Amino acid sequence: MNSIRNELEKRIKNSMWILVIIMGMMSVVRLFFILNIFPEPVEENFFTGAMDGLLIGFHIGLIVVISIGIIKLKKSLKDEEKMKNYYIFITDERNILIKTKSAVPLNIINAYLFIIVAYLMQSISIYISLTCVIISFYLIIQSIILKLYYTKTM
Repeated sequence: MNSIRNELEKRIKNSMWILVIIMGMMSVVRLFFILNIFPEPVEENFFTGAMDGLLIGFHIGLIVVISIGIIKLKKSLKDEEKMKNYYIFITDERNILIKTKSAVPLNIINAYLFIIVAYLMQSISIYISLTCVIISFYLIIQSIILKLYYTKTM
């Protein structure tokens, strides 16, 4: 039982670090534009405002999802039955195989990086920025479709 508790506490600690890194990335990117380290867009148009909203929304979405995961883990630490069920869910070979085949964590990280690149490239070329946004949405949709497919077939 202590090994399960230690594993869940380790996951909580790692999730907290990821949360801090995401907030730091959001602050650094915003600070770069406030200090004019990157050139500002030539003209203020709909796309630049949409990119600001997309980046902030993606960060807030990741923060909310990770916070909900942390809350679930903390609740499962208080109840032994929930802790056992959550550990069984985490170590289930079928779920691990589905995550591996659909590449959900990797695609989310890549989509996050593409959105940051799109935000930084909006001053250079709108077309490059728009391409990065389309690729990031494609990665997320692809991982969702593959996860649903492998969940139904396996």
